[in-house]
This record gives sequence, C-alpha cells and structure tokens, in this order.
Amino acid sequence: MSGTIRRVALTALAVLALSMGAASETWARPAAVRLPCGYLDPGMYRHCDGGSGSTVMLDVQDIFRNLYHYCVGPGITNVQPVVRLRVIDAWWNGGVGCQPGYYGPA
Repeated sequence: MSGTIRRVALTALAVLALSMGAASETWARPAAVRLPCGYLDPGMYRHCDGGSGSTVMLDVQDIFRNLYHYCVGPGITNVQPVVRLRVIDAWWNGGVGCQPGYYGPA
C-alpha cells in the first residue's frame, strides 16, 4: 500500500471506531433517560421527580373527554387499566403528596 492510501485507510478506521464508541454509549443509557416527562401514548405517564420521591395527582382524560383522578409516583405508570375507555391524555393537576392509585371520576 502506498503511504497516502494507508493514511486514508487508517483515518477511516479511526473515524469508524470513534463513531461506534459514541453509538454504544447512546445505547448504553437506560430507555427512561430518553423518554420525555408527562403523558406517553398509549395510556402511560412518566413522572420525573428529580430524585425527591414525590407523588402527584393527575387528571386523566378518556376518548370522550371524561376526566379521572390518578395519583402516580416517580417513573412510568400505566393509567389505562382503571379507565374503561381509551386514555388520550393525562396531566398534572397541581396535587402533590397523594397515595399512588386510582381516585375515581373528577
């Protein structure tokens, strides 16, 4: 191999190795880090508490715009099982310090 071709090949290998290292670091992060906070379709809610362990009260809305109260702790909670119709949205209604679980219609 000539010197120029050898340098190009080594440079390409170095770039490939660096890009593979960056990709493996991206995939090594937990999936929860890449998810947004708040409502996740279908019927999931991610409460980002910053490590405080807080609980928050949500308003959960079904397909016919009916509202339900649901308290969640840190992490991802499936709010669909207790609502008979398809959940289309959920948001924090300002309540904190509740016992996690379903609280009924709003």
